[in-house]
Amino acid sequence: MKILILDDETKRAKLWKESLDKFVKGEVVVYQPNEVSSLIGELHKSRLASRGEKFVPVEALNGFDLVIIDYDLLGLEMESPAAWATGAELAYSIRLMSEVGPVIVVNQFGTNAFDLTMRRSVSSYADVDVGSAQIQSPGLWLSSGFELYRPWHWPNLNEEIKRFELIQRYILQKLDEPVMATLGFELEDTEASNYISYEVAAFLGSSPGKKDMTFRDIVVSNDGLRLFNILEKDVKVIENFSVEQTARVCTAILIHWLEKVVLPSQEVVADAPHLSGQLPWIVSDARSLEAWNNLCRLDAVNVPEALAPFAVVPDFLFSRPVFWAEKARREIACPEGFAFAELQPLQFCEDSSSFVLEDDASSFPSDVIAFDKKRWVKVVKNSALPTINYEPQSYLLM
Repeated sequence: MKILILDDETKRAKLWKESLDKFVKGEVVVYQPNEVSSLIGELHKSRLASRGEKFVPVEALNGFDLVIIDYDLLGLEMESPAAWATGAELAYSIRLMSEVGPVIVVNQFGTNAFDLTMRRSVSSYADVDVGSAQIQSPGLWLSSGFELYRPWHWPNLNEEIKRFELIQRYILQKLDEPVMATLGFELEDTEASNYISYEVAAFLGSSPGKKDMTFRDIVVSNDGLRLFNILEKDVKVIENFSVEQTARVCTAILIHWLEKVVLPSQEVVADAPHLSGQLPWIVSDARSLEAWNNLCRLDAVNVPEALAPFAVVPDFLFSRPVFWAEKARREIACPEGFAFAELQPLQFCEDSSSFVLEDDASSFPSDVIAFDKKRWVKVVKNSALPTINYEPQSYLLM
């Protein structure tokens, strides 16, 4: 794995590199400001040229698997003001014009914020948005062993490169197949256990009149514009894409939808901690807090045996084990005599990736698209990180 850091402050970027070198499985490279400026100029020229008759990719990023970009790049000295870009704009150009995998943008939504709406980054051009106080967090690069503040929606970035490649290959084989049917979602029968609402499906471009939308359509027809809006002037760029590049851009859009819209609702599909909370009898020792926290991992270790038949396949579609939740709720019966009264009042906390006693947690009304929008946070203090900003604060007062 080879990681590239793009920032206008070399000293800070090198501090990030020093931290990442301790737990990243690969090489971390820091570009000097003049190299960042040169790259931005090359991306702009490449996009402009690709609006002609042929796609002209940027080869300067070949060999890099993951890119970390600071959102504020005002400190760069550009040969031309027109060559300047924000980190978000740079992420957009990198996605269109290169073969890079995951793109991480730093500080687009604050240096150390927790989004209580759980929707703020849905339309971001970044695959993952974090703050500068978070990019160095070991929890962002692990699948288990989380401590203190570690938002549950974070993937394990050490594993995301491989997952991105697997999804791209999967889409490349199915480029002209219908998205919803291929992924196993039902759009018509509201009683089906795999039914997904049009409100959720619409983020990817599906509607009653476009239920047969293909993976290719997501990109070529800009159907996923609520997740990754391809600019009007770049339509020709998209038309000139190779099938590999179409699949690569589709991969980013599909991951945005699955990770930022579908999974947070925890309805048609759900992860182990959330689903086990609704089916506590599947946990090996439901009276033990330790047993519950053993479920809080991004790998398949400790997944309750009863959930195995309901796993979403292929398993690389999500950054953690995910299951057909409604089907599991219907088919996994509560054993006779299960002692609900012996269970501790626990809640899964989105900010610490852990279960805690309900008295030690705070609920908030997220903006996820779900019948039950209530989620919980531990409100982590005494963290090794700077003060965590829970935003909007009013959500914790409701």
